[in-house]
Amino acid sequence: MRCRPVRRILSIACIIAVAVLPVAGRAQSRDWRGRIDRLVETADSLSLRSQQTFYLNKFAENDRPVRETWHYTMNKGSVVIFEVHYFIDTLERMEVYYLDKERVVCMEEYEILWPLHAEDRILWGTVCFFAAQQVRQYLSMGKRTGNEELSLVDPYLRFRRRFKELNETRSLLEKDNRYVTFAR
Repeated sequence: MRCRPVRRILSIACIIAVAVLPVAGRAQSRDWRGRIDRLVETADSLSLRSQQTFYLNKFAENDRPVRETWHYTMNKGSVVIFEVHYFIDTLERMEVYYLDKERVVCMEEYEILWPLHAEDRILWGTVCFFAAQQVRQYLSMGKRTGNEELSLVDPYLRFRRRFKELNETRSLLEKDNRYVTFAR
């Protein structure tokens, strides 16, 4: 006789779980942007206090030399944000990657017109939000004036290439304790 009330309680608990868990899951899945916003805010705050910088000299199209400036910030042994920017003529290209456990969660890219004695002007920009290493949301403004082939490259593959480059250079910096001034 005692088993009946326990079974009834378990049955009610199962019904409640079946009804409530999908709603809680949907609420959590809708909060993906809030989670990314918190990660971005934390990374930006850390980068104001503990950013590392190095430079890589490369060649752009037509063998034009380009000096990339790299900034990155570590937290608990992992990179939480890194940024790459460089100039080609009067255009500044900027890429910013926000990471959580070495996985990209947000990526920003900008092309900025940089006149010497005027305000900077963003000509083109895009922001990608990632979930499970795939683009979840993609926002873009303006028209790209620089390298058109970059727009055809998958944002995640671009991140992987840049992150690999960062890790290779970091290992050289940490090993030799000096700045790298040339890379291919």
